[in-house]
Amino acid sequence: MQPKIIDANTGTELWTARECADVSGTARGTFTSYAGRGRAPKPVAKLHGLTLWDSRDIREWIDSRKSAQNAE
Repeated sequence: MQPKIIDANTGTELWTARECADVSGTARGTFTSYAGRGRAPKPVAKLHGLTLWDSRDIREWIDSRKSAQNAE
């Protein structure tokens, strides 16, 4: 079973730090460090102790990181 958290207002999937890290190819601690220093998108919600990010924001962030790496 793979439960998903979906924003009831927008239908957008919300991700935990673990999910963000998995999709971005970083360690969870690295992702949360980036987020804490403003180098990753800001979380959009807290739910039962979970910090959640908008999956669209994370995908855009990943794409921008790839673009920046390709430009180097």
